[in-house]
Amino acid sequence: MKLINNLQDIAQLGLAPDIEQALMHNLTEPFDFDIEATQATWDEINTTLYYIEPSDSDESLSKEDEAEQSMLRFVKNYPEFVDAISNSHLLALAIITSDGGGCYVFAPLSSQTHIVTELKNHLNN
Repeated sequence: MKLINNLQDIAQLGLAPDIEQALMHNLTEPFDFDIEATQATWDEINTTLYYIEPSDSDESLSKEDEAEQSMLRFVKNYPEFVDAISNSHLLALAIITSDGGGCYVFAPLSSQTHIVTELKNHLNN
């Protein structure tokens, strides 16, 4: 699992170009697709993105620190939305602060982790 606080770091996740582009499109859409405005807002209201990698498992996620596990549980239990990205990934958001700060979870739909299995249930609703 990787924690992303800076949108520029998404380029280092090793995603296929179409998936990276679709992810950036979704993350910047509320800010008229302006990466700088999106990053400034993320910094101001403390927004983060957790990338659950294809190699992650429930066991590997259970070894993350408690703060990260707590955040993942919150997104799993209280997603604002869960969207499919390029028919191969999901993107979920939970709002965690009164000023709109949030936590995204981005993961391959093929992930067998409990969190992704639970979030996939929201795709059908």
